[in-house]
Amino acid sequence: MKTIVFSGPSIAEAEVHRLAACNHAPPIKRGDLAAVDDYDVFVILDGEFGQNMSVSPKEILAVLDRGKTVIGAASMGALRATELDRNGMIGVGWVYDYFRRCAVRRDADVALVYAPFDFKPMTVPMVDLEYWMEQTSAAGLIRNRERAVLLKVARNIFFAERTLDRLMGTLRRTVGGSTLDSLLAFSGGTIPNVKSIDAAEAVRLSASLAGHRTPANGKRHLNRTEAG
Repeated sequence: MKTIVFSGPSIAEAEVHRLAACNHAPPIKRGDLAAVDDYDVFVILDGEFGQNMSVSPKEILAVLDRGKTVIGAASMGALRATELDRNGMIGVGWVYDYFRRCAVRRDADVALVYAPFDFKPMTVPMVDLEYWMEQTSAAGLIRNRERAVLLKVARNIFFAERTLDRLMGTLRRTVGGSTLDSLLAFSGGTIPNVKSIDAAEAVRLSASLAGHRTPANGKRHLNRTEAG
């Protein structure tokens, strides 16, 4: 079975090829699925939001209706999976589960700015901060009030301006240096990249499914979550 992975800032092309025998494509946009109709497994991770029209649910439904397997995770893929998991799209990872749990889904929570040539992330998406706060809160390192304040001030920074330096400065002024340092120490000195964690899980899943056929009606359900 032929597999194609659409990714950019969430996981590097070299890592995709290390994890699975597949072809790689840049972040998905409207019309891309129709251009690669001969594949059997589609892994949607990153996608374009502003510079081009985003991939539509209708396009993904058309692929599912042809009996193909579509996996979504990390970013655009996680968003579309929450919309289409009842139709057979496979959602993977923490970001997918986060959007399923949210009473109000904010698509901008996965948005970031990345370099156009190597897809290197240049800003920090809110999902990374939400994941980080969930982990540190569970470990008893931050109180609910501090957690809420930290997330609020981070979200008040426009996603295209939420660079790591600006974010760290804002958080240090908000919760204090000692609190921030303890939170960072817990996560190895940096804010975890949950998109990368989820993307790797989705690619590994595609590799494990590569030798199995999807039912002809495309209605395969496999909703998985990854906590870290």
